[in-house]
Amino acid sequence: MKKTLIALALIFCCISVCKAQQQFEAIYSDVTLFWQAFDRLQQAQTKEDSIAILEQEYIAKASPGVEQFMQGRISSGKYLQKTISKHRNYYTYLRNHTSKLDQIIPRLDKHYKRLKRLYPETDIPKVYFVIGALNSAGTIKQDPIVGVDMFGYYPDTPKEELSPWLKSVLRPIEAIDVIVLHEMVHVLQKGYDGTEETLLKRSIGEGAADFVGELVTKSSINEHVYAYGNKHEHKLWLQFKDEMHGTDVSNWLYNGLDSKERPADLGYFGL
Repeated sequence: MKKTLIALALIFCCISVCKAQQQFEAIYSDVTLFWQAFDRLQQAQTKEDSIAILEQEYIAKASPGVEQFMQGRISSGKYLQKTISKHRNYYTYLRNHTSKLDQIIPRLDKHYKRLKRLYPETDIPKVYFVIGALNSAGTIKQDPIVGVDMFGYYPDTPKEELSPWLKSVLRPIEAIDVIVLHEMVHVLQKGYDGTEETLLKRSIGEGAADFVGELVTKSSINEHVYAYGNKHEHKLWLQFKDEMHGTDVSNWLYNGLDSKERPADLGYFGL
């Protein structure tokens, strides 16, 4: 699978020609805004009060990054409140580490410069860092958006609230640069918007972003996926080829909440 992916990645990552720039803007004001709203949750008397706080003090006041992260992720104040309520100890612990973003930005700048050396036409004006509902580390809409809430996993992280899937995909915040590069590569994939009609096209898009991101950062966000994929490559290929021209991606991509028998998101593994 991986050899084929390498060849396809170089084809699929067609770079949009645009005016080059040396750096990107990292926007993480929404992280501060979220914690301000989180503090106010302590004063809420009812669930409805908590929902109103999140909607009025976080979602309504946030940057365009949160707006872009709403569909299928944060979804609503009600959904975000429910997620926080179920994972309150985790969110409380996460706060100890989100301040490290300041220390990580210089490393991201170095990665961005390396990406520009690989693809000189790279031009990504901004990246948004937001706090979401523990279901997505990142996506692209108009811009790359990164879910900082997926990066609070350490040996002393409170784990009693976390599902097996979350335990397998959460990372320490020091690894957030890898997902940023993954999402940047999606921006550079000409015509890619995450809604490609077949499993094959979507898997090529995700696998290519992983591949190029790993070239730049020397690291991967999906080590557990590749470990399982390399061990079961032939069996996975037989299953994948029967489904790859269809539009149902639920066995292979974005299935973290449903995949029980094997790791989620095996479509990232390659072809």
